[in-house]
Amino acid sequence: MPDNAILSHPSPAQLEAAVEENLFALFRAMTETLPNSELVESNRLCYHQAFPSNPMFKGVWRTRLAADEVESAIDHTLAWFKERRAPFIFWWTGPGTEPQDLGQRLVARGLLSMEGQMAELAHGIRQTAAGAPGMVADLQHINEAALTQTPPGFTIQAVRTEADLLDFKRVFVDSYEIPDWAGQAWVDAALQAGIGQTPWKMYVGYLNGEPVATNMLFNGAGVASIYAVATLPAARGKGIGGAISLKPLLEARQMGYRYAVLFATEMGVSVYERIGFKLTGARINRYLWRNSE
Repeated sequence: MPDNAILSHPSPAQLEAAVEENLFALFRAMTETLPNSELVESNRLCYHQAFPSNPMFKGVWRTRLAADEVESAIDHTLAWFKERRAPFIFWWTGPGTEPQDLGQRLVARGLLSMEGQMAELAHGIRQTAAGAPGMVADLQHINEAALTQTPPGFTIQAVRTEADLLDFKRVFVDSYEIPDWAGQAWVDAALQAGIGQTPWKMYVGYLNGEPVATNMLFNGAGVASIYAVATLPAARGKGIGGAISLKPLLEARQMGYRYAVLFATEMGVSVYERIGFKLTGARINRYLWRNSE
């Protein structure tokens, strides 16, 4: 699916596939934007490495392997990352993954599954064993009223300064109870590429001048998508999550995008449904490998 071809009349199957394909386009964009990055793509397996210390910037994806070649592929791929002294990676699975039991095989090899064991690293993220639910929305039929259903004093602005970046990081880290380095990586990437020059666009929501919410828009694989959507616990239940999710998507619609996709936390599903997203059969999962050498 060409990254620059906007989907206008996709089938349900194409939209479901776009949940994964947008993520893959993000990984490609990382390696194209950040210096000294590496990208290996084939019709069997893809993997990438970029410099920030966050497994989003180092990972394996689009696995399409025969059952009898999985173990050797895991060996080869992990050796590639070991040679580059990667501290950790995510190995992503989704509706197109083959074989379907890849996740079980990865856990058997010592990788940590996002839905269970990774709670030790991300206390604020909860998933079921099936993985993160994929969702899609027609941007011509989105609930624009969500922008007005917020408390007085709430504003949303694009990240323009290093101070804005640090606000983004603090909210993102505190909302999901993740390690500091997981948020710092997005700061490092933006500073390296230039604030406002990354292929993704970052936003912070402020309530009475205090940062309380984040979002990140990335357009790729013919659709818009949002990542790093977070709201501090004290600001939840006020319509803030829906508003900061919606605003970047309306900007994407102005750019010509008709459809949006995302994969949600279990807690986020109801927020996205209120602004017009619908669940698909797609489920996204990830497995963390940590370098012990």
